[in-house]
Amino acid sequence: MNHGESFETPVALVLFNRPARIHELIQTLRIVRPTTILAIADGPRTSHPTDIVTCRLARAALDEIDWPCWIEREFSPVNLGCDQRILSGLDWVFSRVGQAIVLEDDILPHPSFLPWAAAMLERFGNDPTVGLISGRNPLGFWGDPDQDHIRGYSGSIWGWACTAHAWRRVQALDLGAETSPSAVSRNRPFLDPLWVTHHSIALEMFHRGELAAWDVLLSLRAGLLGLHAISSPVNLTRNTGIGPEATRTLFADDFSALLPARESRPLQATPPPQSMDPGFDRAALMVQLLARCRNPDMACRLARLIQRGTHVPLDAATRHHLTPFIHADESLRLLEHLAAQGLSSLPFDQLLNAIRNQSAYVATP
Repeated sequence: MNHGESFETPVALVLFNRPARIHELIQTLRIVRPTTILAIADGPRTSHPTDIVTCRLARAALDEIDWPCWIEREFSPVNLGCDQRILSGLDWVFSRVGQAIVLEDDILPHPSFLPWAAAMLERFGNDPTVGLISGRNPLGFWGDPDQDHIRGYSGSIWGWACTAHAWRRVQALDLGAETSPSAVSRNRPFLDPLWVTHHSIALEMFHRGELAAWDVLLSLRAGLLGLHAISSPVNLTRNTGIGPEATRTLFADDFSALLPARESRPLQATPPPQSMDPGFDRAALMVQLLARCRNPDMACRLARLIQRGTHVPLDAATRHHLTPFIHADESLRLLEHLAAQGLSSLPFDQLLNAIRNQSAYVATP
């Protein structure tokens, strides 16, 4: 897209109290020039006096939009909390428009993400098997170099899009009626066991009242419905908000934040029918588990005990997070794939070395 052209697909912006983040995002949007923006904002928290000023400044950043654009605002005067505000805000968005690209204030996309997402909405908007369209690729690159999308089950909300119909369909699913983790794999025996376990744990947590995160529940509902996610084969977005200022992504050493946003691959005029790519789902989840590991050396020690057959009293969630260390060869290939793209930091390098040592240990007779 050339600078100066208008962009017709509606864009939903989610903001709160980070004026510098929304300012940076608007600078990127200025390149694309969307003609419709729907802005959602939560109100200041009474326990954080500085929110009064920072929330006001974040909302005022929308005044920087200096191209022809219809802006609608859905700003809460009081603090609703992250989950309730985003869900109610997106309900409002999809009551106003039939489809939208959604960007939270700490998601910085490559400008090519928006036309790519718009093209995927046009291509798959009437496909009842598709739920989420995601610009994030946690592997940096994946798949056939000629592909312009990947079809799987795992999508990310770090820069995403969907239709109003898909949004309402997913949100309408009553998770309380799904009483068994086996519901995750019902009628889909081909799903990777790692993916099934991940979502089964989430479902069990929901039933125990321990899970309210809107994005996890979105993924869980879409998975239970068997909906596909369309992802970019190249990472198109970057999360700039991981760390202390975030609501949930507080782990500052999470290497997910290091992946750069790159230009999308050329769109195919007549794309051939594409089958599911379960390898992408598994690899993406393995990388997600690795990125959240806070103590690789301890994880390696526990994995070795499990591999020796030693009884280790661990809950299901902890054992699940140890999977990448038990399958160290697979994890090593993924981390080296990321390292070959230039990914590097002290915590990432320490994790890579720990996995290398673990892989060598497993290979030792």
